Formats: sequence, structure tokens, C-alpha cells
Amino acid sequence: MAAEIVEKGIVLKAQEGRVVVGVKRMVRGSFGRITVRTTKLYADDSRRISSVGDTVVVRFTRPISSSKRWRLVEVVTKAGTAVPGAQNA
Repeated sequence: MAAEIVEKGIVLKAQEGRVVVGVKRMVRGSFGRITVRTTKLYADDSRRISSVGDTVVVRFTRPISSSKRWRLVEVVTKAGTAVPGAQNA
């Protein structure tokens, strides 16, 4: 089985060696209303390369601690930097 990878997560909180990544998904309710749910993933950041607001890629791995099951692979965009191709309004 291939490793599960989440490509676009936003870092909600960064601590010493640990980050909390929020992944948003759309859910259809019983009456057709679409809501956005956020799933928190606790990831290992032993290199300390991310900060709050970064867009990151995380990969599912073996249990590292009681809550950490994900490992930070890379930082796609840093917080405060412009996204390529975006228009400034």
C-alpha cells in the first residue's frame, strides 16, 4: 500500500518539533447544504522548517508519539509570500 500524502495543509500551530496541520474538506449535509470541515493532523517537524500559516505537504507514517502520526515532507509556500499567478486586489 502506498503512503498517504496530504498536499495542501495549512500550519495552525508550530511548537518545538511538532506542527498542527489543518486540512479542509467539503461535506454535504442531509439537506444538501455544503459545509467545510477542518481535520487536525499532528505532524513531526524535527527540522523546524515550518511556521504558522505555511502551506505544507505531510505524509502518513508509523506512530512517533501518542498523537503524532504524520511527518512533514516539505513546505510549499511560506506565510506572507505571494502565490505565483495570483492577482493583487
